[in-house]
Amino acid sequence: MKEKKLRKIDPDMKNATAALIRAAKRARTLAAQTGTEIVVVRDGKLIREIPQLEQRTNKSK
Repeated sequence: MKEKKLRKIDPDMKNATAALIRAAKRARTLAAQTGTEIVVVRDGKLIREIPQLEQRTNKSK
């Protein structure tokens, strides 16, 4: 009988996705407030954009 390998979850990585999402939201908000460009990957291409403050408040709901 083959043993199932139990994957131990690294405690540092457990909430990494949520932390990255929070950081991205904060970065977009700050960029909108200061008029700073951010670089995102969309459809495999690097895109520079300046987020609008109105977009951030509507998307955060």
